[in-house]
Amino acid sequence: HMESNASSFSPGRVDQYLYPYFRKSLEPGEIDLQKALEIIESLWLGFNKIVYLRNSASAHYFAGFPIGFNIALAGKNADGTDSANLLSFLCLKATEHLGLPQPNLSVRLHKNSPEWFVDKCARVIGKGSGMPQVFNDESVIPALTGQGIETADAFDYGVVGCVELSPQGNSLGWSDAAMFNLVKVLELTLTGGQCLVSGDTIGPPCDTLGGYTDFNGLLAAYKNRIAYFVEKMIDICDFVDRFHAESMPSPFLSSLIDDCLERDLAVTAGGARYNLSGIQAIQVANVADSLAVLKQLVFETGQIPAADLLAALKTNWQGLEKLRQRVINHVPKYGNDVAWVDELGADIVRYFSGLLSGYTNARGGRYHMGLYTVSAHVPMGKNVGASPDGRLAGSTLADGGVSAMYGRDGQGPTALLKSVSRINGRLSSNGSLLNMKFFPEFFIRDSDRKKFNALLRSFCEMSINHVQFNVFRKEDLLKARKNPDAYRGLTIRVAGYTAYFTELAFDLQDEIIARTTYGD
Repeated sequence: HMESNASSFSPGRVDQYLYPYFRKSLEPGEIDLQKALEIIESLWLGFNKIVYLRNSASAHYFAGFPIGFNIALAGKNADGTDSANLLSFLCLKATEHLGLPQPNLSVRLHKNSPEWFVDKCARVIGKGSGMPQVFNDESVIPALTGQGIETADAFDYGVVGCVELSPQGNSLGWSDAAMFNLVKVLELTLTGGQCLVSGDTIGPPCDTLGGYTDFNGLLAAYKNRIAYFVEKMIDICDFVDRFHAESMPSPFLSSLIDDCLERDLAVTAGGARYNLSGIQAIQVANVADSLAVLKQLVFETGQIPAADLLAALKTNWQGLEKLRQRVINHVPKYGNDVAWVDELGADIVRYFSGLLSGYTNARGGRYHMGLYTVSAHVPMGKNVGASPDGRLAGSTLADGGVSAMYGRDGQGPTALLKSVSRINGRLSSNGSLLNMKFFPEFFIRDSDRKKFNALLRSFCEMSINHVQFNVFRKEDLLKARKNPDAYRGLTIRVAGYTAYFTELAFDLQDEIIARTTYGD
């Protein structure tokens, strides 16, 4: 028990209104609030003493060396009440004080989250550490029960590493089993199977863009090609699973996971109660934008002949900048609350999720979908040629997982949320990721912060699993690029985790700087 002793705890004037609430909910004990906060902050400092050493290839996909100590606060109880308490508040306060990358602090919100907790989350987010990230119980819990997870376990879900969702203590949910590059498959559908990066033919031959008589024919060919590569991917995932079962039984981990001892099976052989495998679909924004261009300009209006667009892709838009700007600016893009564009992406997500549901992994569990990239949208973009949305060959894909392509969501944060909500969050039971960026000035006035609180509550009304926020000025990041030694402590939200900005590769820094920013 912790003693609610206001005289020994000085969290700042803005938190004074919380004392009556906590004074009613606590019993006297041997420790006061100030001492409790010191202990939690010491733990936070300990988390930051560990550096995860990765090889160079892995470091590109998980830039910033995230450790992934994820602590999830609050959340919805089975009776609809909330579990936020004094410990939740102290954890938020520790993150507010320290502003360090670890732990990766998460909060679970829902329709009945108390106002004091929502407001405290907003205050800490406004400090600019990129934390806490926010999960929506109204969407996440049904997503998990939809995968066969018992209701009690779904209500008690935790967050793995970045944004991966999992029941606690009873699961081997191989969250990052694979990442599937939907944009690359679209490229191969348009080029007859020719890779625009290497020139090689990948997969079975098919028509080029000029061979499709209408948009529905192109869409059907695209889906068929997705199905072909999904089957190949599942074969490889199952091979890896079987290898782990044979060569990496993990007895210590197995002793900690429910049902392994009862079944006399190692966790890698399917001993856990739940044996999921998560596959990430990457990247819905680029797919939606590209299909919108093809649908409107090539097939519906004929403003751009198929042969001309295909030639532009093969030459990386060389000498065709006016045409490139036309496809960028004259066709609506995902993230602006344009229903028909959003639905193009949502349709591919539904199809991909449905494909995965038809497979069982080598541990006897389900494959299910995630919509997040970590930082893989940068290196995965290097493997994709020019795309119909105007993206240049080798350049980054959209960040996050359900975020819009940077700079193209120009209608404000509520329009972005409405677009994202058209992608059913219950299908992304492995986790999804939405990045949003605000100016620091937005959090100065109480009236603006109340607007932000309302945004968080609106988020809970939508079928969106996750949202996270960066709060900074572009000018500060540019200064950090120029003089990194003076900004060693500058943290930034990358994709499901926080990292030191100056430790990121330049191409990832560029992508973060270019993200759309909201506020005054």
